[in-house]
Amino acid sequence: MVRGGKSDKPLHIPEKISRELGEFFGLYTAGGCIRDTNTVVFTNSDASQLGRFAYLSACIFGLEPKYEKTQEGQRKPNMKIYNADLAKFLSVFGFGCAAQERAIPEAVIGSSNEVLGAFLSGYFAGSGSFYNKEVRLSTASKRLATQLVYALSRFGILSSISKRNVKGSAYYSVSIRSREDLALFYNVISKSIETEKVRKLRDYVIGRSEYDEESQALNGNDSINNCIGESGRSVQSAGRHIELVSMNSGSMQTIMQEQSVARLGESLDYNYIFCDQIKEIRILEGEFDVYDVSVPKYGMNFVGGNGGVILHNTVIQHQLAKWSDAEVVIFVGCGERGNEMTEVLSTFPELKDPKTGKPLMERTVLIANTSNMPVAAREASIYTGITIAEYYRDMGYSVALMADSTSRWAEALREISGRLEEMPGEEGYPAYLGRKVAEFYERAGRVNTLGGAVGSVTAIGAVSPPGGDISEPVSQNTLRVTRVFWALDAALANSRHFPSINWLTSYSLYIDDLSGWYEKNVNKEWGELYSEAMKTLQMEAEINEIVQLVGYDALPESNKATLDIAKSIREDYLQQSAFDEVDTFTSMKKQYYMLKAIITMGRKEYDAVKRGIMMDELAGIEVKQRIAKMKFVKEEQIDAYFDDVMKMLDSIDKMEAKLK
Repeated sequence: MVRGGKSDKPLHIPEKISRELGEFFGLYTAGGCIRDTNTVVFTNSDASQLGRFAYLSACIFGLEPKYEKTQEGQRKPNMKIYNADLAKFLSVFGFGCAAQERAIPEAVIGSSNEVLGAFLSGYFAGSGSFYNKEVRLSTASKRLATQLVYALSRFGILSSISKRNVKGSAYYSVSIRSREDLALFYNVISKSIETEKVRKLRDYVIGRSEYDEESQALNGNDSINNCIGESGRSVQSAGRHIELVSMNSGSMQTIMQEQSVARLGESLDYNYIFCDQIKEIRILEGEFDVYDVSVPKYGMNFVGGNGGVILHNTVIQHQLAKWSDAEVVIFVGCGERGNEMTEVLSTFPELKDPKTGKPLMERTVLIANTSNMPVAAREASIYTGITIAEYYRDMGYSVALMADSTSRWAEALREISGRLEEMPGEEGYPAYLGRKVAEFYERAGRVNTLGGAVGSVTAIGAVSPPGGDISEPVSQNTLRVTRVFWALDAALANSRHFPSINWLTSYSLYIDDLSGWYEKNVNKEWGELYSEAMKTLQMEAEINEIVQLVGYDALPESNKATLDIAKSIREDYLQQSAFDEVDTFTSMKKQYYMLKAIITMGRKEYDAVKRGIMMDELAGIEVKQRIAKMKFVKEEQIDAYFDDVMKMLDSIDKMEAKLK
């Protein structure tokens, strides 16, 4: 027992982080502050929350808060405790900082799920809301918003972060939207004092609310548990480390409960951060090394993107090798670092051929000429690869040749040309660089062999221009020859959008040639859907320039609808996980269904906006979650799933504008 502070009342210091202390910390994080180093103040307009704060203060610390009053003797919506020791105690846990720097105490993050759940309960009571079928946890702290996403993931709850600027200040909102995740969240906070918003959330998830008239109701008191059981998730008490297994990415991640988790948001783009669905949670006890997926530039772990994985051109080449219709794969490593070629050599034998189930290495040829090898070997590596490809082509096989990278091959050409004292061209490259590049790519194609078989060679070259400048000679000469260009974008990679292929700068000159095939083998609407999707993405780029000047709130509703549908195209259609067993490959039929659903939703949103419905009313409709999950639906289930989505889209037509 210690004494101190203006009131000179004894302060009982708890021996451990209990559930009650976790809830107190949650309430205090939402609405507390320290005034004049010796006064603890808690503000909330809800009298029940003020009463809860008073109860927890007395239960934990043995102190009785008093209502602050005006000069006229009326109660203010806050309570205060005069005790310097309590103020010092809270400062130890980081509560003495400004609202923009608030965070979940490290002791709470490292505690059990019971304590962390109590913190979420307190924070929801103090700074949360349930409106329009969506739970929102609001904060002015970027760090706290990111920690809340992590805390929710401990319980298998899917959430996202959005950012808004109000009068020059940034505010963050952590949102929980799907019915399944709302049920999980209610199960976490249900042990707290019941308020009106908690009752609304409970009624919604068990199907007793007026908000759920058009949805399929869940019956009985066990409906929450049923909903949790359907998700296939299990939650246990937290230990030192937590394994999030069988995520949408299909990979295993281990997230350390250390300070780096609290800083993970500093390297991410907060326009929208998405934490993937967690199917299983394991608790590992003991001391051992943990290897995280990390952001190379910042050296931090992260939870974000769709899958929390880093993909680069090597992974894209892995995917092309696995899922292309080629029967033989030839991988040429020209001028790459030795450890990258070692990675390919060790990874390819582990990749299973989806057609045969055998190791992909059994139909793969690797040609390794790394940067420390003689320059003549690097120059010859590309020709070696294309010659072997032609050998198998003439046997009637379809061959895919991956050349990584042709820029290093061109540098070898430049070095040899310099030693031969030839007249240099642009940037020191030989004057015949364009001819050499054309000779390589023009050896690709489909042929009728002398034996009567049909064989083909598809050449895929990776260009690595210095500084990403595609105006340099190698890139320009390559673009003159090839008819397809995938432009990798560093900004997309930094925002965790993979594969990071920029849809505005990439192009294909085969669109007109293939339009007839798409109409015959996919659907007659394919060309129209493709054109509308590209038009929407181009309009999004133009609107984003306006947003930077005037802000999102100043946009007309039609522009907001364009941004919303473009976001769905980017995240639900273009974004893809190479490590998910379903999303790793998508048939043309499923691609059509996905694009059809997104474009239909966009058309209906435009019609709804014309009828006077605001985009805020359309933000929480359930069909958006269904479309977002379409990429993870198996091929044999996609027909029924697509039909359900199209029926749900009809509900947008039934929405009526609210009269204000």
